[in-house]
This record gives sequence, structure tokens and C-alpha cells, in this order.
Amino acid sequence: MSQKISQGLLSKPRLLEKLRSFHNYVRKNNGQIGTKQRGIDLNFNNACNLKCSYCFTNAPTGDHAKDMLPIDLVASIADQADALGMFEFDLQGGELLLRPDKLFEVLKAIKPERFYLYLTTNGFFLDEAMAKRLAEAKVSRVSVSVDSMDEATHDRVRGRKDSWRRAMEALKHVKNAGMDPYLNITVGHFNAFSEDIEMLCQYSEDNAYTTLLNVAVPSGMWLKLDKMTEVIVDEKDKARLIELRKRHKNILRNIWNPFDKEFAGVLGCNTVNRLYITPLGDVLVCPYVHIKIGNVYEQSLKEISEFGFKIKHFREYSDTCLAGENVEFIKKFMSFEGQSIFNPADAKKIFPKEDFVG
Repeated sequence: MSQKISQGLLSKPRLLEKLRSFHNYVRKNNGQIGTKQRGIDLNFNNACNLKCSYCFTNAPTGDHAKDMLPIDLVASIADQADALGMFEFDLQGGELLLRPDKLFEVLKAIKPERFYLYLTTNGFFLDEAMAKRLAEAKVSRVSVSVDSMDEATHDRVRGRKDSWRRAMEALKHVKNAGMDPYLNITVGHFNAFSEDIEMLCQYSEDNAYTTLLNVAVPSGMWLKLDKMTEVIVDEKDKARLIELRKRHKNILRNIWNPFDKEFAGVLGCNTVNRLYITPLGDVLVCPYVHIKIGNVYEQSLKEISEFGFKIKHFREYSDTCLAGENVEFIKKFMSFEGQSIFNPADAKKIFPKEDFVG
């Protein structure tokens, strides 16, 4: 979601209706997200062609690379999400463009005309023809992850040569096809003040892209508590991100208020507001908080959401990201041995009774 959200917004009246509802709720709730849900992050399949050093899904290890959700279940998830008023639908992996046949089946099942639907990709397989196909399938936005303006650095992080060139070309194809191009950057303590981050932000602005900042989190391939201070942003780093936000004005974080014209408002941590669904059907409170609150094979999204919001950590307003900024929460609930999207902690087991409300 962005300040200009999408060139094709008017062609999706159901999306427009839900977006207005979300905006009105946030405005009346003092600019905070509260318990108003915004979307689904769906990891349909975790297979990937790259070996990214910080992958939060452990895709480089081949973790559950063959598992996929049935198409009829994807359709049901989308119907339920629409009924709950969710307006965003993010398809993730892995790398979904490895299997374009399955991807387009998924897109058809979701019925993109109801959502601000986007694909998060490394861009390796996103050529001009694929961009046109995605636009024709009513995809609103494509987010392409870029780690550096230096080709060699990006390729080293991604574990494959030519990945930088293809990612940069992919963004151009997305823009030319009429979809919203998002340049995704991961920022942690290790690079918050680097010249590279400034160069990426400037490049994105110069090309009329939207920059999406994701703060580094100690999960997945980075689940190393002894190196946590190297990964998560500190107060100076966060101030740096705010400075970039105000200066470039095309920079977003999911935790920030995209409607705030002063570029200062904070919606609050999006746990449960954005549900993350794995290829096994497990529902996590966030892509980066590997805590399970249900499974779509066993419960409805409504039931799962209501349970998630009973947990005070996810119901109460937090102006910081629980996964990437709240050290106390990370140490207490995100540092179990082997914890991952495929081995999430069970909310019913890790939270004491006093952490539940209602």
C-alpha cells in the first residue's frame, strides 16, 4: 500500500470500498491500526532459486520446497479475507516465478479484482513478457528485493551471479507494464548508515518507484542471538530511517501510517493485522514472528484472528516492530531452538494466562 496506492485502483471498486473503510478506521483511531486487519501474506510454495544469506523462510536449505496449498483452499482463504474486509494480498515464497503455471492458477483463484494484490520476488525470472502477463492477471504491484547498488555485493548476498542485473531490469519491466514497482530493502544495524542504503533510496526515488523498508529480524537464517545486536536496529538506526522517510517521501514501512502527510505517523506493529500463511496451512501472526495462532485446514480466518487478538502483545498498540525492534519480546518468544515458519512456537503454549485478554 502506498500514498498513491495503484494506477488501477478505480478499476477495482471492491478494493476501493475496503481501502476507504481501513482509512476511516485508522483516522478515527488516532492514526493507529488497532484490530483492523489489512491483509494476507501467503507463502504458497517455499522453493527458491537463490541462496540468500538472511532468508527468513530457510528457503536456501530446501525447507519444505515441495509443499503447496491446494488451489481450492487458496480460493477459500481469499474469500474469507475479502469477507473480513482485508484489502491487501501478498504472494510470497520462496520464489513463485519458478512455477508460473501454479502462480497463475493461484492468481485466478484469489480473484485479484478484490484486492491490492502483489507479488514479492527476487526478480530473476521477471522479464518483459512475464510482467505483461502479471499485469493482465490484475496484479497491482510487484515488489523486487535489492540488497545493494553494487552488483557484486547483491550477487554475493543472493548467492547467484546475475541476480542484481535481473532484479534491476525486473523493476523496469514492472513499471512499463503499468503495475506499481516497489524496491524492497532490508535494513539492520549493520547497514543503516551505509552509503549503499542512501544510494538505493535515491535510485528508487529517481525512477519513481516506491521504496519498502523491511527491518532485519533475528529469525530464519539469522536466528543467532549472540549476534542480535549486529542485526536489529537501535535507536540511532531508527532515527536514520525516519530521516530517510521524510527526505525521500516515497519510503514506506508496514508499521508506518501511509496516510500521514507529515511522514511521521506510526500505525503500530501489524501482528495479526497481516496474517502469514505457510504452505502447510499454519497461520503465523506475522512473516517474521514465528508464532502460530491456528491452521487454515482446521479453523476459519475469523476464528484464528479473534484468537490472535486475545493475546495482549498483538492486541495492544506498539510503536515498534516486535520482530525487529523489541529485544525483550524477541528474547522471550522468538528464540526457541529450531523455531521457524515450519516449526513455529504455539501461542497456546508459550503465553501465560495473564497475557490473554477478554
